[in-house]
Amino acid sequence: MNLFKRGMIFVTFFGSCLTIALIVAAMGTKFWIVARARRLSNPEESNGKINFGLFKGKKELNVAYGWRTYEINIVEQLHADREFLIYGLWVATIGCLCGALLFSALSAVFAVINTASTPSGAITGVPGLYLWNTLAMFFDLAAVSLWAVQFYQKLQYNVMSIEDRDNMWSSSQMSAFGYSFWFVVGAVVVHFVNIVVIYIGTSEGREKKVPQPMIEEKSNGAIMLY
Repeated sequence: MNLFKRGMIFVTFFGSCLTIALIVAAMGTKFWIVARARRLSNPEESNGKINFGLFKGKKELNVAYGWRTYEINIVEQLHADREFLIYGLWVATIGCLCGALLFSALSAVFAVINTASTPSGAITGVPGLYLWNTLAMFFDLAAVSLWAVQFYQKLQYNVMSIEDRDNMWSSSQMSAFGYSFWFVVGAVVVHFVNIVVIYIGTSEGREKKVPQPMIEEKSNGAIMLY
């Protein structure tokens, strides 16, 4: 394996590490959704700001008496109010991110192995690098898609708790995707770039190997003439 090919494969190691960091940040931060809120009974005198991630969040409400801050625990809120999120989509999003983490880690590990040596097996070699990056990208895309469905089916209409809804609070049409969500979109892009880099690196390797059989054939022909 030539130096260029090894170098290009090693670049994908850094890309895989970046995707791991992006996914971990997405799961740990509290900005999958950001929203504003108003109290329907007095919209001019009320204001609210809400943000939450897959597990935690924060809510700030002001009813003309000053801002009050509340912590949001998604698991507890789901137990208290099954209408808050579509439970199956929430679980599936977390599961897909865990799958993306696993395959991102595998793509990083095998990028190092392929840089240091030339594995004979397909799964451990260059075809495996395509596989791990493609699977990681698939799970990232699945998580993005599931959360988008969650947003358009549920979160764009209301992100308030049942107590807030009973108190006439609403965030209808005032919600948007936060930066935690876009971290996962970024991971999709990085894995796609990894696949392109692997293709460029291995294609270069194949091009350099093409003349070799011709040279060997000419040498063998000359020997036969003698």
